[in-house]
Amino acid sequence: MLMPPLTAAAAAPEPNSAKQVEAAPADATVTEPNENGAGNNDQCVADQPCPAKPDVVSDQAYLIKTATPGGTMVRQGSDVAIGRLHPEFVMRLAAAIREARSSGLSDVGIFSAYRPPAYGVGGFKNKFNSLHAYGLAVDMHGIGAPGSAQARLWTRIAAEHGVACPYGVNNPAEWNHCQPTRIKMVQSNSPLVKTIAPQGPINPISMFEAGKELIESAAKLFASFGGDPGNVQKSDKSIRLASRGRRVRMADAQSARQHRHVRHAARKGDKAKAVRVAAVAGGERGTRQAGHRHGGRRERS
Repeated sequence: MLMPPLTAAAAAPEPNSAKQVEAAPADATVTEPNENGAGNNDQCVADQPCPAKPDVVSDQAYLIKTATPGGTMVRQGSDVAIGRLHPEFVMRLAAAIREARSSGLSDVGIFSAYRPPAYGVGGFKNKFNSLHAYGLAVDMHGIGAPGSAQARLWTRIAAEHGVACPYGVNNPAEWNHCQPTRIKMVQSNSPLVKTIAPQGPINPISMFEAGKELIESAAKLFASFGGDPGNVQKSDKSIRLASRGRRVRMADAQSARQHRHVRHAARKGDKAKAVRVAAVAGGERGTRQAGHRHGGRRERS
């Protein structure tokens, strides 16, 4: 996650780690742009770009026009970085940015979009975990500082259009990270991982098809980030997919450990109670026995 300038600027550099990521299969061929594929999959050739629907093309052009490109966008070219965003995400972003600009956020736009794992950029040690690597995340420019009124306005408008900013407006590093899902990390066992190589998507259509499984409805995202969180459906497909990953399993393990701790504490409590009852009963018997002995002596005297 990268922090953009808070004022309009020319291309801003992004940090770039020198660490190597895991190698791609030797026979993997990365498809180059124009990868704006949202067309009819039946008409797409496996190793060629798929033509986009006209509305997606115009939305891509709008996102490119309104962007303030950061380092990785400049390095790829804005047309590639935005052309590799999932088409559904493109349409949602364009609608959100149009409304935000008409609502006073005149500089709002994309700062960082698609990022191939080979660039080594981002917060995850394994760059294949990042939603940026699958065209399912962007970092925004022109939404103010963390916790600002502008950031809150953008978050609400974005949620209305099915774009979630899951880390929250007060997060000092990730407040401008937005995506079409509540899932923050692509697990290593996700089908998505097989659709890309370190340099980019092996085939964008396959990446987009696999990515559809993570995209949530605008209503659910608005309920989570712009409306009443109590209305969120917890059983939707994306959450079920996430539950197969390590992070959720760890949470389950912690929950199980907690239950075991409670049961253990309860058993200890029962044992302690039994000891206390036995002690009280023993005390009562001792008192009665002592009374009998004292009474017998008094009677004899």
